[in-house]
Amino acid sequence: MMTDLKKDNRQHTIELEDRSKMIITGVNDVSEFSESQVKLKTNMGGLTVKGSNLSITRLNTPDGDVEINGSVDFIQYQNKQNGGFLARLLK
Repeated sequence: MMTDLKKDNRQHTIELEDRSKMIITGVNDVSEFSESQVKLKTNMGGLTVKGSNLSITRLNTPDGDVEINGSVDFIQYQNKQNGGFLARLLK
């Protein structure tokens, strides 16, 4: 329980360099990964990154840091409170 609380108190940041290198902090989990899409759970809600040739080059789960390399075309958050439109629709 203490580790969950600690994860929620971490600062969440996204640093994107030349649309090819992304460093994300405040990550709780990587829920899905492929060369075209990465889905993360952050302390600010779900985060989807889409592009091509995506790879996770650094994953530090205790600190919540992730580095993604590749061509980033799309970044989208899902609402933390209600899980987004689809989650509300399926309730």
